[in-house]
Amino acid sequence: MTMTKYKFSSETLEYIEIKQSRKTTIKKFSIFFIASIILSVGYFAIFLKISDTPEEKALRRENKELIEVYNDLNNKVLKISNEFDLIEERDENIYRAIFNINPLQIRDGGTGGSNKYSNYKNLKNKDLVIKTAQRIDNLSEKLKIEKTSLTDLEKLAFSKQKELLHTPAIQPVKNKDLLRTGSGFGMRHHPILNIYRPHEGQDFICPKGSEVYATADGKVSSVRRSTTFGKVIEIKHGYGYLSLYGHLSEFKVKQNQEIKRGDIIGYVGSTGLSSGNHLHYEVHIKGKAVNPIPYFFNDLSPDEFVQMRMIADSIKQSMD
Repeated sequence: MTMTKYKFSSETLEYIEIKQSRKTTIKKFSIFFIASIILSVGYFAIFLKISDTPEEKALRRENKELIEVYNDLNNKVLKISNEFDLIEERDENIYRAIFNINPLQIRDGGTGGSNKYSNYKNLKNKDLVIKTAQRIDNLSEKLKIEKTSLTDLEKLAFSKQKELLHTPAIQPVKNKDLLRTGSGFGMRHHPILNIYRPHEGQDFICPKGSEVYATADGKVSSVRRSTTFGKVIEIKHGYGYLSLYGHLSEFKVKQNQEIKRGDIIGYVGSTGLSSGNHLHYEVHIKGKAVNPIPYFFNDLSPDEFVQMRMIADSIKQSMD
């Protein structure tokens, strides 16, 4: 319904109807129509800007899930890399030490130049993708190197099978969950003499009478009593190896007796200069005392090897 407009005439003192021309009416309608279109387009543009389409929402959700997957893969690669480092450490500090082989000069194979990852540089999450790809490639190269190293060690193992039987390779007492691990190799405080001095072995804190085992094949070279180690047994294994077992309560072998790895040779005690029941165990190579922990390789996993070494290093007072 169109509203009729009037104006007041001062001459006739009456309201006179205002009549618009067709041209004026069309002009006003056109202005109104164009303004409506402009406002509609503006409102629609604002709506599109603040409101995602279903496709955009799906892409946004997918992108978030991809980032979570990348982070999860990156964490898994990092965990595998850390475990692989333990294998490398076992290779360097145990197997190569046993066979008297020099450490590998190159352990890290590298990942190649930066151009190798140019295909990833246009990705939205390029830093995360490139970092994960580099770790995977680095791990792959290290795996090739370690595979070669283990192949070489395997060949040596076959050629030195007899020598391995005469190489200390187990713990001299039962040590479930490493709970009997005492003070280790290095400078330690002596509980009786009250001084710091070299502790050339590994202590195992055990109840009196616990069984003590030979750690490799060999011949008993000494069964005696000493001032420091009390009742002590020494076994010569050949190939330059000698093991020593101190503070025993009883002997179960005699001098010159041939023994096999795992044979019971005596029982734990507290004889000699000892602050309590325990076994003091040493490994000597060509007359020199060395840290025995690398020579428990038949008993310990890589994780247990690291854990035992940490426990032994943390206890700064020996029991003898």
